[in-house]
Amino acid sequence: MELGLKDRVAIVTGGSKGIGKAIAKSLAEEGVNVVICARGRESLLSVQKEIADSGGSIYAIPVEATKPESVQNLINSVVEKFGQIDILINNLGGTDKFGDFFELKHDDWKMAFELNVMTIVYFVQYSIPWLRKSTAPRIINISSISGLQPGSYNPHYTITKAAVINLSKYLSNQLVKDNILVNVVCPGPVHSDSWDRNVQRLADIHNISIEEARVKIDTEESVKIPLGRVGEGKDVAELVTFLSSNKASWITGSCFHVNGGKLYTIL
Repeated sequence: MELGLKDRVAIVTGGSKGIGKAIAKSLAEEGVNVVICARGRESLLSVQKEIADSGGSIYAIPVEATKPESVQNLINSVVEKFGQIDILINNLGGTDKFGDFFELKHDDWKMAFELNVMTIVYFVQYSIPWLRKSTAPRIINISSISGLQPGSYNPHYTITKAAVINLSKYLSNQLVKDNILVNVVCPGPVHSDSWDRNVQRLADIHNISIEEARVKIDTEESVKIPLGRVGEGKDVAELVTFLSSNKASWITGSCFHVNGGKLYTIL
């Protein structure tokens, strides 16, 4: 299917690993000029080389996304290089602290909000002048199944993902007059950097090997998913690429679930 994405310019935050990396690769395969950003320079350069070696147009920029001035500098660099911004994929997020309600400190809640919500605010604010000039502007935010169906762990993270869903709907209503389409994607359990850090955490808690912990958590999670497996980044990336395209020109303000059937409701 021809998606009509060739020569557009996309920013993918958190593009050095997991879902973000998969999105960057998928967009590059469609001829998009992709800008990936994250904190880790080495990981960014590794992804840049991998995609460039496959013939994709890729540009890596380190960023401290929780610092507005760093985000603004990134946007300026993108515009200086390409002269436009058409697609903004707000994928960056996560948490550095795992715990239940009573284990979390006040700063853990604040940091989760800064990382998962305010980074979106900064990227949208600074990219909006350029998205308004695009002929097919898109903003796609990556939330989580936990924003709708929280578990018993990491409430500081899950409430921020609920906020991302709400913010996405708000932005879609506010920006529709500029023909900027805004949607949100809520992945279920997906193999990613956050997944790997949770595997390490469980290995430490149970005093077992990384591989044993990986098998344990994969088995436990797969049982909860009707399709019987944990997701991969590409499962999310292909939907995001479609939403970025001309084929999705009548879709805005919508929330899409990619979770193998794990969400209890269809709405």
